[in-house]
Amino acid sequence: MATYSHSKICCFEQCPLKYKFQYIDKIKTEIEQTVEAFLGSMVHEALEKLYTDLKFQKITSLNELLDFYNDLWQKNWNDAIVIVKKGYDQENYRKMGEKFITDYYNHYYPFNQGKVLGLETTEFVDLNDEYKFHVRIDRLDEAKEGIYEIHDYKTGRYLPDQAKIDEDRQLALYSLWVLKTFGDVKKVKLVWHYLAFDKELVSERTNDQLMKLRKETIQRIKKIEAAKEFPPNVSRLCDWCQFRPICPQFKHLYNIEDMEAEEYLKDDGVKLVNKYAELHEKIKDLSDELEKVRERLIEFAKNEEVDIVYGSDVKASIDSYESFSFPSKNQRKEFNETVKQLGLWNELATVDTYELAKKIKNKELHEELIKILEKFIEKKKTDLIRISRSMNNNNNC
Repeated sequence: MATYSHSKICCFEQCPLKYKFQYIDKIKTEIEQTVEAFLGSMVHEALEKLYTDLKFQKITSLNELLDFYNDLWQKNWNDAIVIVKKGYDQENYRKMGEKFITDYYNHYYPFNQGKVLGLETTEFVDLNDEYKFHVRIDRLDEAKEGIYEIHDYKTGRYLPDQAKIDEDRQLALYSLWVLKTFGDVKKVKLVWHYLAFDKELVSERTNDQLMKLRKETIQRIKKIEAAKEFPPNVSRLCDWCQFRPICPQFKHLYNIEDMEAEEYLKDDGVKLVNKYAELHEKIKDLSDELEKVRERLIEFAKNEEVDIVYGSDVKASIDSYESFSFPSKNQRKEFNETVKQLGLWNELATVDTYELAKKIKNKELHEELIKILEKFIEKKKTDLIRISRSMNNNNNC
């Protein structure tokens, strides 16, 4: 039976290529952890200690808890941990963790809101006969008899609204395990602690919602397993991705971002893209200039009532023709119905507007039919200039 977790499914949804690197190719990279992930891990361990001590009838003091957290931080910090945000160092993040813990401690002291049944659980719940889902609950409480609470600690700087919380998949699927494990369940509350804001958000799910979610999750897993292509999906999350050094979207940037200026400007990629951008800008400027000259040339030919304008050894032939513009495909319902009523549908198949325009221009359709179709047609006059060598030249006389 295949095992999936919330993070594994989210990985594919966020970026299929990252999923391939992490779960199929199982690639190890130089970047193993970001400071945000490290901070989250240290805070989780501190809160786990707080509630573990409570099981032994010990209320750890805030100072003791902060000492534990800081000692943990110092022992586990290493230079491989990546800080993406410019202008901040590990000390800023360590202090953030201290504030999270302090706010939480003061908010919930003396921590008697419920009976703790589990911490950092490692369980599994069957989604069907093919798949099981990894259940890792930060804290499971029984608030009152038959009222169970799944608690999750969040250390990120994003605070979702209630609608987002009510759509969350992770804790909702965890509640399937709670329902299966405990026989007296009256209600399962899903509780998120957004520590950066000292906010608690709560949601619940009905049995119908859970069954629907189970079905949707199975469908998502099947989509993952059926995937043949794994395209990169560039988003703000890329700044924290451990696969930037090998991702085709960022590999070159990763290779050059720490170069000295002299070495940077000698890089073949940098030189080529700079040259391409320079030429592209020149072409754009020339295109604008060419269009202005084109318009003046057409105006000259019309004013002089000539079809060919001669230069030194070239000539410009100016022709005008009428073109037809039809409704776009997503606006063609009424148009298609009209074509069917006129008996032209089989002849034109899926309404080949090029062929229809040719028939109208060549007057291959009855005038009455053309009149009916005219309400869908926007007529435009197009001027065409052709440049060729001039055989007649005053210099040759």
